[in-house]
Amino acid sequence: MRLHQILRDDIRSISESEWSVCQIETGVPGCPLTWHVLQQTLRGGRQEGVEIIEVDNGVLRFTIVPTRGFAIWNAYTVNLRLGWDSPVSEIVHPRFVDLSEDGGRAWLRGFGAWIDRCGFESIGPPCSDGGRALTMHGRASYIPACFVECRYESEPTPRILLRGIVEERVSCGVILQLETTVITELGQKKLIVSDKLTNLGTTPQEWQAIYHINFGPPFLGTGSQFIASVKDVTPRDPRSAEGDITRWNSYDGPYGDGYTEQVFLTNLNADAFGETTVMLRSPTGNEGVALTFNVSAFPHFVLWKNEVSSKVGYVTGLEPSTSYPYDRATERSAGRVPVLYPGESRSMQIVIEALTSETSIATQEEAIRKLQKIETESSHQKNP
Repeated sequence: MRLHQILRDDIRSISESEWSVCQIETGVPGCPLTWHVLQQTLRGGRQEGVEIIEVDNGVLRFTIVPTRGFAIWNAYTVNLRLGWDSPVSEIVHPRFVDLSEDGGRAWLRGFGAWIDRCGFESIGPPCSDGGRALTMHGRASYIPACFVECRYESEPTPRILLRGIVEERVSCGVILQLETTVITELGQKKLIVSDKLTNLGTTPQEWQAIYHINFGPPFLGTGSQFIASVKDVTPRDPRSAEGDITRWNSYDGPYGDGYTEQVFLTNLNADAFGETTVMLRSPTGNEGVALTFNVSAFPHFVLWKNEVSSKVGYVTGLEPSTSYPYDRATERSAGRVPVLYPGESRSMQIVIEALTSETSIATQEEAIRKLQKIETESSHQKNP
């Protein structure tokens, strides 16, 4: 059984400001789980007019924001929240943010999502590149989706799919189209973000992407640990190099006034198919979250540690990336700015899973250790 509903199509002037569906309406007999999808429009303040889609697969709840580049704002499973407490408490409508303000750093005026895409024309700090001013982290998370649809499929595995199209278009300039599908199977503490970026223009186009996946408590706290099979790690700047570098993947905060963020740039080991997994383990060791992705799509990985007080944004970011967060000229000179030729597409997928038992955490940690072992054995074979 399939259910299909178009929620937005700008070309055909279709817009559903309020819509919902649940397991009863699908007509599937004997569905063991209570699930629903609800679209609504927020009112008041800087969130006026923001469209959100709330999804509940029976054990995992999350909120997609088509108005903000199809970001995922937060998620909950059991009594755990996947996300963080941003000082920006509203889901700010793009109309209230001029990205060129604050020296090009106004992106932070609406920063609060759990999963936020940075890009696609550029990422990193504000800079001038070839005489053109580029703002912090690009525009992707402030562009409303021009197409949104919801599907429910009962076979082969019952699942909910939300698909959106976000386009970055400039007259006589960049024309990049993001086609994204967020997939969740009923009853699973897992979701898949499957993206395809296409150059719709007639000339080659440079592009960059960092997927900001942000966590606060209970996954983040004193004693939390980031676990991955790492080839190499480099502090982004002198501040990040301070202290005991061997503890780059450990957390001791939150700290008081005067703390400044630390950022670590890494390359990860992967299996024979290019798949790798990273994990954030909570201070108690009873909760964790795992990200799985392919290093051909995301050849680099950034760990952002912002262990400030909870009032001003206590958070860590697990960030699969195509580039590092330096200015674009620096990244281009290092060969880390990919190019899409006219009509060419690039696919990127991330699987995010909440781990809510010591057993599931131990299983995932062992899988990550095996990646390290595979790499070590491979190195020995190449260098007898």
